[in-house]
Amino acid sequence: MMFLNDDITNNYLQEILERLKNISELEVKIDELRRFKKEKLSPYTKEVLSGSFDLVSVMKNLSLIADAVLIAAIKLAQAEVQRTMGIASYRDKDGNFIPAELAVIGMGKLGAYELHFSSDLDIIFVYNRNSQPDAGKTNQEIFAKIAQRIISYLTLYTQQGYAYKVDTELRPSGNAGALVTALDPWTQHYKEHAALWEKQALLKSRLIYAGETFKHEFEALFKRLIFLEPFPRDMNEQIHHLRQRIETELAKETQNKWNFKKGMGALMDIEFAIQFLQLKMGKIFPNILTQNTLEAIEKIKARNLLPQKTIQLFTSAYAFYRKIEFYLELKWHLHEGYIDLKAEYIEELAQLCSFPNKKEFIQKFSDFRLNIRNEYLRILKIKNTQ
Repeated sequence: MMFLNDDITNNYLQEILERLKNISELEVKIDELRRFKKEKLSPYTKEVLSGSFDLVSVMKNLSLIADAVLIAAIKLAQAEVQRTMGIASYRDKDGNFIPAELAVIGMGKLGAYELHFSSDLDIIFVYNRNSQPDAGKTNQEIFAKIAQRIISYLTLYTQQGYAYKVDTELRPSGNAGALVTALDPWTQHYKEHAALWEKQALLKSRLIYAGETFKHEFEALFKRLIFLEPFPRDMNEQIHHLRQRIETELAKETQNKWNFKKGMGALMDIEFAIQFLQLKMGKIFPNILTQNTLEAIEKIKARNLLPQKTIQLFTSAYAFYRKIEFYLELKWHLHEGYIDLKAEYIEELAQLCSFPNKKEFIQKFSDFRLNIRNEYLRILKIKNTQ
């Protein structure tokens, strides 16, 4: 799995850090994060709206831009908190004080290099060592303050708008849990308490940032946590139950409103089917354990774990849905994941998606929904009761 990345040296990050070096006021630096994002997204916006673009390249670059802005915010927050609260540290076995380190883990679309233009950043904060009780401020307090500042620097609405919305709900215990977690209890959670869906979510985990020594502790860590314990014999039914809940409670489709993210035969059907195969076969074929969905499909194809017809269906449907998502949010500022079959934009959307008319576009959409759902049920070995 591509858990550790070398994007800390990518051009986007180097450029934003160079810009920030020449700015002294914190407020101006925060605005610069927003200006940088807008500037770097602009050519990809134009490329998508031109009607011809490389989907994988655009998603990867949107993710790398987010990486750069996020890491820049981390560095700003660390500097500010260290100035006021000092450096988080712990004592080694010889009694020497050693700096403690923070890791920021990307989840979901960020972790999978699948960001679109209005994506939230799903992140988790983990630090490596707790401090001794006799310390002034505990490491928990220091790193919590850093995490709060990171979120503030990204989400605060300024004259330049906001950089990114941030979601930290995938941490242990969700919003009820601590914002930052020490490594040992964090891993202990996955060993003893994590639900199946939490281990499934780790399939899209990626280490975005960590101190140089802390990075090594994440070598293959996510993979170990996923496969630490045997999965339940009814894993397929548990995954399907979660999928049904999401479709019923969140998709809320109607006859004329289809949800291409969470509805029947939507992106989530493809992702859940692929993730089921990764969980089922990942210990035998570890190279299929890649966060990116299209890359995982290719790896599964190479191992002949799915029929060629299914591979083609998943690949083409995934691209179809993602392009719809891009067009709706950029051209019509629609972010809910729905397509309204009665809306005036359907004709133009059909043309952007290279269909001669909306009738053929809707028919293709309908075919994808039905065929994807059937394949999803077949892969998970779930009887179709509809």
